Amino acid sequence: MTENSRKFVTVFTSALSNCSLYSAEHEAVEELSRRALSLLEQMVDETGSLEIMVVENDLVVNKTPLRDAGIHGANLVRRLKKKGISRVDFLKGIVFPELKQFISDIAEPDGHVRPLPHIRAGTIDVRLSGPAIDIEIDAEGLFRVASLQVERTKNIYRGISSYGQLNATGVEEIVGTFIEAFRKKANILKLLSPVPSLGEHEYTHAVNVAALSMFQAETLGAKDELLYDIGIAALLHDVGKLFIPREIMEKEGTLSEQEWEEIRRHTVYGARYLARTEGLTRIAPLVALEHHRRYDGQGYPGLAGKERRQHLFTQIVAIADFLDSMRNRRHHPQEEGIAGMASLMEQGAGREFNPFLVNHFSKIIALSLGE
Repeated sequence: MTENSRKFVTVFTSALSNCSLYSAEHEAVEELSRRALSLLEQMVDETGSLEIMVVENDLVVNKTPLRDAGIHGANLVRRLKKKGISRVDFLKGIVFPELKQFISDIAEPDGHVRPLPHIRAGTIDVRLSGPAIDIEIDAEGLFRVASLQVERTKNIYRGISSYGQLNATGVEEIVGTFIEAFRKKANILKLLSPVPSLGEHEYTHAVNVAALSMFQAETLGAKDELLYDIGIAALLHDVGKLFIPREIMEKEGTLSEQEWEEIRRHTVYGARYLARTEGLTRIAPLVALEHHRRYDGQGYPGLAGKERRQHLFTQIVAIADFLDSMRNRRHHPQEEGIAGMASLMEQGAGREFNPFLVNHFSKIIALSLGE
């Protein structure tokens, strides 16, 4: 599917470029449009629709970031943004005249994009959850859910720290519990565990970061396998700290530069461990490696080529990581403090964090608080 997505983006963008250069009736536009339709029909037959989202400067096709889309991907992002479009859905049953009309509308600098039966173009919807189901979760129930996930995470992490094999099934069960809570329209802020004691911090932090990361992803439209992958990667993002000596992690007072350097290595330790773990989503080692690298390429670990940004999933986890770390640092877990921390995060937009995701996160937090 990913390879076909790249081919479609390349052919579709070439059709747009030729349409801008010549006209919609030019033979090159005709040929490229028919090739794009052929690729589109193959993908739509498999999934029922093809969804393209623009998240900042990244293309996400059917919930999967399209990396290395090259000049064609950048061109498509630019053209869609110019039209104020951040999401396009191609539906089953699309016919050639529709696709050709859409190409013509996008290519026309000053024209508008008209509605078409099997093409829906607009902006990404900000939503808090899917349809409600009958069972409601009260505050006491949510507290029990959060507490249980912390206990499960503790057992999983202790197995890792003893150099045992990761309990992948246990990780999936935790992530599945959060997905079920989202389906029941649980308030994400009620699912966050309170600031823990020092000995419990790493487990509680992992659970909170997973919940916040999945919440962001779910409101951006992530579903099913993609939502599981983000949740698993977020739950395990700090797993490398289990390989840091406890006397360093729990040291009271100022750490030496050498000790700080050892703590910074947790990103590499975690990535190595997760990369060796069979059956785990491939995004987990990458998120573990990149989550302290920052949006502008600063941070750690230092990787070749600062122009290479964090993966989109890592950017989502980095926002969740920051928010929960601030809750712990400030000892202020109340909901009214969450909004303030989200506002504080906006100061780092463009440097530490993806500005699109920060803006989106602030909106969904405000919605959760009923503001």
